[in-house]
Amino acid sequence: MLQKRVEIIRAADSGDYEAVAELAASDGFEYTFGGPVEGGPAAYWRMLAAEGEDPLNVLVDILRLPYTLSRGIYVWPFAYDKTADEMTDYERSLLADIPNSEVTDSGYLGWRAGIRPDGSWVFFVAGD
Repeated sequence: MLQKRVEIIRAADSGDYEAVAELAASDGFEYTFGGPVEGGPAAYWRMLAAEGEDPLNVLVDILRLPYTLSRGIYVWPFAYDKTADEMTDYERSLLADIPNSEVTDSGYLGWRAGIRPDGSWVFFVAGD
């Protein structure tokens, strides 16, 4: 799991959408709640970048934060399964720099990534 995290960070830091997409689990990798996009994850992330978002930098940012273990999957950031009242001020400050994210009463809303213990990268999505 940790090796896959390092590989994803390196590829995302390089700005190579295809290299990042190649690291995704082949079956069932989730990258959008709206269903598959023609061209796959790399095309979707390029589309977001063209709209002013920066998904690869966000990916690097969240993977550098602590993780949580949820349903057998390591999930970044750590706040994925915390409610707002379970977060410390320090934890909120760690999340403050992630674009398009927020902490509401119900918890963290924003980008998250999940990697199985076997190293399969299973999701990188934004949302609640």
